[in-house]
Amino acid sequence: MTTGKRIGWIGMSVLVLLAALSVQIVASVVVVLPRAFMAGAQAAMNGQDVASVTDNLMGELGSIMGIILVIVGVLLLLVFLPWFYFGCGRPKITGDCVRRVFAPRTLLVVVAVSVGMNYGINCLLQLVYTVAPQALENYQQLMENAGIGIDGWANAAAVLLAPLGEELIFRGVAFYYARKAVSGMGNPRAEFWIANCLQALLFGIYHMNLVQGIYAFVIGLVLGYLYQRYHSVIPGMLAHLVFNGMSALFGDMLYAWIPDSAVWYALIGTVGLAMVLLVMVFNGLKFADHEQNVA
Repeated sequence: MTTGKRIGWIGMSVLVLLAALSVQIVASVVVVLPRAFMAGAQAAMNGQDVASVTDNLMGELGSIMGIILVIVGVLLLLVFLPWFYFGCGRPKITGDCVRRVFAPRTLLVVVAVSVGMNYGINCLLQLVYTVAPQALENYQQLMENAGIGIDGWANAAAVLLAPLGEELIFRGVAFYYARKAVSGMGNPRAEFWIANCLQALLFGIYHMNLVQGIYAFVIGLVLGYLYQRYHSVIPGMLAHLVFNGMSALFGDMLYAWIPDSAVWYALIGTVGLAMVLLVMVFNGLKFADHEQNVA
């Protein structure tokens, strides 16, 4: 493959990211603009100043952020489900693939990597917060504004819609183009890891903040591994769902037993990520030619 073609496939991967961000922006603008217009008109009639209008609008946005996230999640599915099917070789569901994807061993791997990533990442984040709380101020504010763990709509978006949409976007479509970009190098394992790093990087950028971007990159690598290991986006969707569900729905309960100590956070975080790495090493990778993906 020529260098130009490789650059073209990489460009397609980046286009996937830009398309996903564009859907987010358009959906947000469509929801927010009418409210902003109505708030401005009402303020003009009541003689309110600009500062008051801005404060009222920000308060309203906080109350509907969960609904915005749901709308974004649905639109992403509407865009990327057909893109994945028609643009990525029309993946088929076969009996053999379903048995492999939903085998007890596969589900055990999914749960193990999800739990390991969740405890590993969240404990290390808590470690950073304990040692240098100012480093995570923007991240904490972002989570509060999104309503994750508090608002029912936001939880539905994070636990159900995000795993479906983001796996189609990054492990489905973006990864497909990334693998096209590195195909023909003669080393399947190297090809996989280069493509996997590219789609994980795009996944990190998609989150649009440094803290989330760093740990989303790590999560993206693991979910890309699941895609390659089982030749399906479904294990990644399940792992993503478990990870987000643990944080959004059961966070306080799952972490209440951990002593509030930097040493404990460091220990449990390291053990969690080490468990993920061990599962990946012992579970191995498979490189089979012409194997159909599970949609």
